[in-house]
Formats: sequence, structure tokens, C-alpha cells
Amino acid sequence: MKKLLLIWIYCAVCISFTHAQQVPLYSQYFHNPFIYNPAWAGLDKFASANLTYRRQWEGLEGAPQTILATLDLPFYENKAGFGINIYQDKIGLFHQNKVQFSYAYHLFELYENSSVFSFGLTGGLVTNRIDFNNAYILHPNDPQLLNNTGNYQGFEFTFGLNYIFQDKFQVGFTTPQFLTTGIRAIDNSTNDIELQPHFLLAAKCTLKTYDEIHRIEPMLMLRKVGNVPLQFDVGAQYTWNNTLWFNAAFRTSYSAVAAIGVNVKSFRFGFSRDFGVSELRGAVGSTNEIMLGYKFNHLKTRIYGAPKGRSNTNIRRKIEHPSKPGPVYRPNNIHLKKNPKKKPKVNLRSRRRTN
Repeated sequence: MKKLLLIWIYCAVCISFTHAQQVPLYSQYFHNPFIYNPAWAGLDKFASANLTYRRQWEGLEGAPQTILATLDLPFYENKAGFGINIYQDKIGLFHQNKVQFSYAYHLFELYENSSVFSFGLTGGLVTNRIDFNNAYILHPNDPQLLNNTGNYQGFEFTFGLNYIFQDKFQVGFTTPQFLTTGIRAIDNSTNDIELQPHFLLAAKCTLKTYDEIHRIEPMLMLRKVGNVPLQFDVGAQYTWNNTLWFNAAFRTSYSAVAAIGVNVKSFRFGFSRDFGVSELRGAVGSTNEIMLGYKFNHLKTRIYGAPKGRSNTNIRRKIEHPSKPGPVYRPNNIHLKKNPKKKPKVNLRSRRRTN
């Protein structure tokens, strides 16, 4: 029964590569938005490395497995960011690999929690391989299989936009595979795979207490590709003291998601489990996803006192850069200028010579 089900899944995968969802799904993408949106490259005030492992349909042999490694670096002085992601996806006989590079530019003021508008571009190589060595071929003389090595390659590009309003609200739009060469057979056969452009819209709102101990973040993502019905994720996350967090979400016609994670110093760990709600829920198991992240080279901040006569609510933090001894600022943006001590004037004429 499971073998027949797996064959059905293979057929669904082939159809999806041609007409439907070609961008993998993740359940913890809001902890690493750079997974989907290149505008997030270097957007945080620290470099970040993340590793994600996702295994779908627990207990089913040949079920989808995805491994993704990302690294993004901020070039704060240039208001830019650079990133790289390496991706491997395996579904039975099908293997896909990607190596992509990203560049982003950010428009912001040199203060902590300032609003930021960003845009970015990702491009890279995509390779596909079908493992015919482990396949039983009923009709080896099929014209579609003759001289087919099962190796494909191509290029794809992704464009993204993102806006953050004072660390309170963020919205991002990205178009994976908006420009592609398709995935072409290396042996020049006619079995090419066309890549479909996707459209993703993500939004998140941050609600927190004055002491920032408790934080609740409602989240939403919309996905659209080709003639496939609109799909959306809706959920919320609770974070305690920026250390422990819980997440719950619902993905239309696919699954319900529960996740938990912890931040320990520069390390971040998260685990999520998807519970199927589709017609396959009785035949396949749940989906597990593990995320491990590390943050380093956090940009420092320095408090500047408000001018006399103003309340402390005017105090803002100006961001420093590690390569400079002092804060990065323009002279006309300094909040408080201290007058240098004046040397007492000496009137030489008033001096009298004494005998």
C-alpha cells in the first residue's frame, strides 16, 4: 500500500514541477525571512547563519526531505547586505540542489528601531537529477527515457521588497522564479522543466509590553502560483523575555503547525511539527522541521542624553559600527553638543610691574 502511495506521490511531484508549487514550504520562515525574501540579506544588525532540516510525512519511505543553509552579512556603512543560501531537496528518485547569492540595499536612518525600506535580488544555479539506477522501468524503450541521463540544470532569479515600521510592523513581497531559464536537460533531450513564477506576501505585527518581557506577533503569508488556488498561512507567536517562544499556525488545505523554540545567547533553536489536514492525513505521518541559528558581530548602540529642558522620552540610541571608534553620525544629527571649556582671558595691559 505504501509503495502504491509513493508512486502516486511521485506522479504528483512531476505534475507540481510543471504546473504548481515549486518553491518549498517552511514552517519557521518568520525566524529567518531571508529564506524567501532577498531583501532581508543583512537587514538585521548582525550577521546570521542558519540551518534548517525538514522531513515530511513521517514513516513514509522516500518522503520529501529538505536541507537549507543560509548566511547573510550586513555591510552597515554601505547600507547593504550580502547573502548565500545552499539548498538540497530529495523526494524519492528526484534530487534538486540550489546555490544562490543575494544582494540587498536598505534605506534607513542611523538610529535604533528606525523604519527601514529594503529591496534585494537573488540569483543562482539549479540542478535536478533523477536516479534511474534505483527505478524499475517498465518500458525502457520509451522515447522519453532513451538517452535520458536524468540530469538537468538552469538558472533562476528572485526579487523581493520589505518595509519595517519602527520595529512594530513589517510587510514583505517577493517573487521567486520571476526570471528563469527553465531547467534544461544536459543531454539535450526534450524533457525540459519550466519554472513558474510565484508571488508571496508576508506581514507581521509586534505587540509587546513596556518592559518587553512579553511579546505577541500575529503573522500572515499569502502564496499564489499559476492556476493554483490562493494559499495562506495565518498564525501567532508568543515570546517571553526574548528567550522562549511558542508558535501556532494554520496552512489552508495542508496542515496545522505547532512550534517551540529557545534563544540562548547567540544561539537559536526551533522545532515545529505539521499535522496534516488534507485527504492524505490518514495515510501519511506528520512533518517535522528543525532550525538552528547563530548570530554574531552585533552592531553596538550608544545612548545620547536629551538636551536640557526636554524629557527622557527624547532619548534615542545611535548605532555604532565595529570598525569605527565612535558612533556613525552626521554632525547635524548630534543631539547634544557640549561647549568646550573656555580658557580665561588674560588682559596683559592690566598687569602692573612691581618693584
